[in-house]
Amino acid sequence: MTRVYDRLMVGSVARRYYDNSGFFNFGYWTAQTKSQRAASEQLVDQLVDRLPHKTGSILDVACGLGASSERLARTFAPQMITGINISKTQIDRARERCPGATFAVMDATELQFPDAQFDAVICIEAAFHFNTRDDFFREAFRVLKPGGSLVISDILFKHFSETLGKIGNVPRANHVRDIAEYRNRLTAAGFTNIDLEDRIDVCLGPFRRNLTRWAMTEYRAGRLRLSRALTTSLVCRGVAAYFGFFCKAYLLVSARKNGT
Repeated sequence: MTRVYDRLMVGSVARRYYDNSGFFNFGYWTAQTKSQRAASEQLVDQLVDRLPHKTGSILDVACGLGASSERLARTFAPQMITGINISKTQIDRARERCPGATFAVMDATELQFPDAQFDAVICIEAAFHFNTRDDFFREAFRVLKPGGSLVISDILFKHFSETLGKIGNVPRANHVRDIAEYRNRLTAAGFTNIDLEDRIDVCLGPFRRNLTRWAMTEYRAGRLRLSRALTTSLVCRGVAAYFGFFCKAYLLVSARKNGT
């Protein structure tokens, strides 16, 4: 799955759709949002807004190509940002995109940091892939300082199937029935002050609509040839349909580790 994401995220279609921003997420859309890049930036901002304290050190889990870390650098000093990803290819790109931050190849379920290392942990649209999400929750709790915060955007799926497991790379153990169960899993990891908000209406819904019309919009603007636009449009519609079929909720989550 890592190789699949490596190809997708640096492929020409993804680069164009995300305006060469390095993002690869649904984003957070408002009436004023004009592009996928802007929506993706706003998703990071939404999670940062959920941090009670915006100082100190922050761990960017599954940082991808470094776009989220680059956006975090608007709030946190670059030297206070650490990004990890399981892909060396993506980490190499992240280092180029966000100089000054620290990046490492690392599994989110086996964090190679000492206890109480970070003031905040952020994870954008990736925890459902981890084997397992519960292991990540426990590791995030461990590396947070007392009083530190975890913020996540995450996806709940309507049901588990072999298709979701194999194509979506979602472990069966990560299938959570509802928001109440998700909250219980965070509680089991030790977190308190848990706030969960389903924003599928402003994240997945607008993303799907934008994706399905993007290729033909590019064609009409003269940026794609018709043949390429038609082929790309079919792929984009298939991706939008896939997420529409499987996704049940898109959660914006914040939780804290007790202490001062």
